[in-house]
Amino acid sequence: MKCVILAAGVSRRLRPLTNKTPKCLLQIGRMTLLERTIRTIRDAGIREFAIVTGFEGAKVRSLVRRRFPRLNVTFVHNPRFRATNNAYSLLLAREFVGDAPLLLTDSDILFGRDLLNEMIDNPRKPNRIAVRVTGMHDEEEIRVKINRWDHIVEIGKHVPLRYTYGESIGIEAFSAPAARRIFEILEQRVSQGAGKTEFYEAAFQQAAQEGVKIWAIDVSRFPALEIDTKEDLERAQSIASALDHG
Repeated sequence: MKCVILAAGVSRRLRPLTNKTPKCLLQIGRMTLLERTIRTIRDAGIREFAIVTGFEGAKVRSLVRRRFPRLNVTFVHNPRFRATNNAYSLLLAREFVGDAPLLLTDSDILFGRDLLNEMIDNPRKPNRIAVRVTGMHDEEEIRVKINRWDHIVEIGKHVPLRYTYGESIGIEAFSAPAARRIFEILEQRVSQGAGKTEFYEAAFQQAAQEGVKIWAIDVSRFPALEIDTKEDLERAQSIASALDHG
């Protein structure tokens, strides 16, 4: 399995902290968020990484090379990061992934090893999206609707709250065949124009509609947080402390 970490975004909601610093390089406890992500994934046995950069990409590359000098990492730069969305950034990693299974994560998520194990050690469900089921849900979330077999049938901000099973937290695992199809869909959607500014979940939904079985994996019992605001950053400090001492 190969890992793609998307780290191209500008993070406007965390300004001024992110005026000149990518969100993933903010300090969370003893280390940056990106360091935590890499260590957690590496310790789970995944050895090949691609990091898609954009805003202040040189700072991301510098930190990774300094902190992980032996890491097998490929840097992929999105020069159009201000005008595109994460679907376009993911498509840029297609050559790196090749014919391998894929672990995909956004770079602004704090999570621990237990959650990751739930996502990568599940051979009966080869295509998986991590979902927070418990708690309140709102219009800002990437929401999922499932069928009776826990297969995702809809995913995105368009899913009505009354049909919402949970929130996609931004960690996904796909078999090699499913990853290949998703990249084909991404290329098609980007070439048609709309895909350049879409979230990658639009490709996941198309794949599901075509018959690719994608399971919603309830990870509510594990500490995890997408960091978008200063309030999230404050919560992340306490979660990181619990993870470090857990």
